[in-house]
Amino acid sequence: MLINLGLWLPGCSPYDPTAIHTLSGTVVSEYAGGPVAGSTLKLYKNGNLVATTLSGADGSFSFGTLAPGTYRLEAQKPGMAGSILEGIRVPEMASVTLIQRQAFDASATTTPPTLLITRDGTQPLEGGTFTNTIPFRVQVDTTKDYVRPMRLIYVALGRTPGSAFITNSATWTRQVFSNVEDTGNRALSGANVAGFGSASGETVYVEVVAYDFNLNRSHYLIPITFKNTSPNQNNTVSAPTRVAATAITLGQAVGFFSVKSPTTLKVPVAKGTMGELTLDPEAVPEGSNLYVEVRWCYTATATPFAFDIERSTDGTNWTRVGTVGGGRSSSCPNNPLDRPFFFRDASPDLTPGQTYYYRVVARGANQAPSTPSATTPLPPFFAPLLSPADESTGVSRTPDFTIGHPQLTIGADGAAYNLLLWDTLTGDSVAWQSLAGYNLLVEFGTPDNGIPSGEALVYGFHPPTNGVVFFTDTAGIVDSTRPNRVPVDVTQGTVSIPYNFDGLAQLPALQALRSYAWQLYVAYAYKYNPQENRISAYSIQTWPSSTSFIRISRPGTQVFDFTTGQ
Repeated sequence: MLINLGLWLPGCSPYDPTAIHTLSGTVVSEYAGGPVAGSTLKLYKNGNLVATTLSGADGSFSFGTLAPGTYRLEAQKPGMAGSILEGIRVPEMASVTLIQRQAFDASATTTPPTLLITRDGTQPLEGGTFTNTIPFRVQVDTTKDYVRPMRLIYVALGRTPGSAFITNSATWTRQVFSNVEDTGNRALSGANVAGFGSASGETVYVEVVAYDFNLNRSHYLIPITFKNTSPNQNNTVSAPTRVAATAITLGQAVGFFSVKSPTTLKVPVAKGTMGELTLDPEAVPEGSNLYVEVRWCYTATATPFAFDIERSTDGTNWTRVGTVGGGRSSSCPNNPLDRPFFFRDASPDLTPGQTYYYRVVARGANQAPSTPSATTPLPPFFAPLLSPADESTGVSRTPDFTIGHPQLTIGADGAAYNLLLWDTLTGDSVAWQSLAGYNLLVEFGTPDNGIPSGEALVYGFHPPTNGVVFFTDTAGIVDSTRPNRVPVDVTQGTVSIPYNFDGLAQLPALQALRSYAWQLYVAYAYKYNPQENRISAYSIQTWPSSTSFIRISRPGTQVFDFTTGQ
């Protein structure tokens, strides 16, 4: 959920009890930007229903003529889990974004769990004043309706869910509890509160989100006064440097939380330069498929108290989407994916095709904004397997493997593939060029990749030599001989990878009358940002599992079986 603080009608005091205000917002599902239309929204104040409306086709809604005060918003729709937002302050919060998930079981109750949030089980948390440490205890009211068991409870300071709520950063952490109805007596301190509060005390919100087994969602905003005695608040700071925003889109069929530890994926980060992209299972809320990772450097001597991450759609008007604790590092790698400080923006309103600008503001005794960085998220990428067709027979013992290459249709500048081929009788992997070190990068011509329209370039990075091998160059822009060792069809949007092709070690032919299976072990598209000389967006169809073969851990991945001929 995103909240817009500090906006009210012109001429109206936020403390005028007779003022009339508006609360607007959007209801979105678990996918970034996916609206929930036709959801019934009920707004309560002091337990009394004050207004009812339906979300529109784009998920939007609006309530007018509201008096100042604290409100509760409830959303219900057949087939969807219930969702509530408790503690909306009007007019301080002029707009909200409510997350409403698909119900796990449409026949089960859609009543979100009721939470009891205190300091220690007895004393109220709301309205308290705390210095450096915030005690808390979250309990599910087991006398009320909800679906057991509880899935997750998140607790964080000043971090709205949907805005990288459940991900750590280099200088900030949150607390997560799974399968519990009572967190016990806990505290937010250290990295949990880094970058929030002030020496004299300021109002911040402890945010608690809970999901029961049916994905009914409860979200509470608890205002407190927080004093932070960090001496870094007095430092005169400089602007962060080398900010790089990178959008990462995951295929909708992929369950992101099914990987329980980070997975590293080899990707190009610029023309001719490889890097490692870490897919962190806690980078986005479960079920989401889009987030933006913002990385930067800070090498100045004076350590900031905080880094504020701001986002814009025009490069001029900025909205803060998150805060992390300040820090400094003498290291500032050229590879943007290796820069030491980061924040992941998983706001539910992120939309493929929309260009976003990000900047990082160092905050101490002063504020110093960085130079902006831009990214345009890609839609989900799916490259279909074409041939050998599924369940086909009489296939050549040295077949070509043809893949649909929809790079241009999603606005990408290229895509990478890595194949897996195995014997279905023994379950053993069959030696394959791409598994031996070749990620094949296929680029059809676009204005940003430097390849003429209608032409194509296929190349691969060869780890043993740490070099690049060019297999196909239809325009002759790199290799004037115009090699065509990996045939492409730009018109049809396909690429065919020969079982054996010139320039690589020859493999023995497959056995006759034997069943084999093949699939994409790695498949992702990418988009260049020429102004920043880097790749600024990836759309990942599938990636290697860190725990087991991808064919086992990714049931949604395409797998084609075929049988060879004589």
